[in-house]
Amino acid sequence: MKASSYIKTGAATLALYGTLAFGAVCATAVSAYAFTPDADKDTHTAEQVMEKPAISGDFIRKNKTLKGSYEVIERDGQTIIRFADNFSASRGPDLKVFLSPTAIEDASGRNATRGSVLLGFVKSSSGAQEYVVPEGVDIANFNSVLIHCQAFSVLWGGGNI
Repeated sequence: MKASSYIKTGAATLALYGTLAFGAVCATAVSAYAFTPDADKDTHTAEQVMEKPAISGDFIRKNKTLKGSYEVIERDGQTIIRFADNFSASRGPDLKVFLSPTAIEDASGRNATRGSVLLGFVKSSSGAQEYVVPEGVDIANFNSVLIHCQAFSVLWGGGNI
């Protein structure tokens, strides 16, 4: 075969593959564009929809430093109190998280645990963390989430739910 024949065959092959590749890229771009949601529509993943906060707020300081926000979410049939990344509290002994029937405005170190449900020890003095509400506990029967030093009856603070 002559060199010019190889060049013609190679050029034809290159042109064919180039056209196929270009067509595939265009088809992919078109199909991606065709199924892209409108910018005006509110789109969420299934996890985001399942974790839509029912209640949210900011912590209120009572006796010790307490900052940040929290939210109550439903996930996999559980109610969860989630502290945001901006959560921070003074360190202290025996710090616990409670659901209380008392509103934060009326809560004190003396009444913080009265009728309350313990959710657990504070996991960290800063950053995001979650506390699962025990099964069978109806959060509608409570008015606040509290951060409380049970050993010394000192209420760091909390927030209304």
